[in-house]
Amino acid sequence: MKKLLLIINPNAGRMKAGSILLRLVTAFSANGYEVTVFPTVKRGDAERIAYINGKAFDLVVCYGGDGTLSETINGLMRISEPPSFSFITAGTSNDFARTVSMPTNVERAVEKIINGADSPLDIGSITTSEGERFFVYVAAFGLFTSVSYVVPQGAKKVFGHLAYVAEGVKQTIDIPAYKMTIEYDGTVVTDEFAVGLIANTTSVAGMFKLNRSKVQLDDGKFELILVKNPNNPILLSKIMMDLSAQKFHSDYVIFERVSNVKITSEEGQNIAWCLDGESGGVHKNVEISNLHSRGTIRL
Repeated sequence: MKKLLLIINPNAGRMKAGSILLRLVTAFSANGYEVTVFPTVKRGDAERIAYINGKAFDLVVCYGGDGTLSETINGLMRISEPPSFSFITAGTSNDFARTVSMPTNVERAVEKIINGADSPLDIGSITTSEGERFFVYVAAFGLFTSVSYVVPQGAKKVFGHLAYVAEGVKQTIDIPAYKMTIEYDGTVVTDEFAVGLIANTTSVAGMFKLNRSKVQLDDGKFELILVKNPNNPILLSKIMMDLSAQKFHSDYVIFERVSNVKITSEEGQNIAWCLDGESGGVHKNVEISNLHSRGTIRL
């Protein structure tokens, strides 16, 4: 039998993981998998479990939100030859699930994994003074990018996506601006930016969207979106709204496909980063690289 490691966050899916667990194990077992279950108890458990145990399995599947997926990937990427992975989403924004057409319905997601095939997947590496971390679909800073992790868990459970919208509206009152030098694939730009995304996805927090035809998950490139601060809140709001409709203002928006990005804070600011919907810490300098086809996803 094929060996499957199931990492499950009991607090995910509005606390319904317990009732779903038996359905998951039964479905995978009925299709030739010997299932080992590891529930998470605290932050960091999914990463530790994936790193210590992942190499002994043919497939690693996590059930939870963006945080569970991010931790699982960080554990697997520290294995020299990581196994295939997949996920069953129980989060609120589900950006990566939309990108790869992973159903939010549990039974349909399991069916997709069972009948799916392995595909290469680019993985992001972000190096800071604290070391290296990994991300699946986005590294971001600035306006709106912290929405997914600053919204309290209780609000997510009660209000769902509306909680993100409310937090996004609140952030427009105090618009950030960062003086930065950004280097990517031989180009150097110094300016004041309000938002930056290094992405391998079609959606970020449901607010930034890219056409699926523009995003290839295994081409060795990220989509880089940088929004300059126009020093006009009304104009910035319009630029942001147009971005959600995939309209790019050439005077204020830089859109490129890149494999490596170096970002330096010109004024020594500590800049808060978001990695896959979770807090990525605060850093003055970062280097982000595309690890071409480093991951293998079962879809």
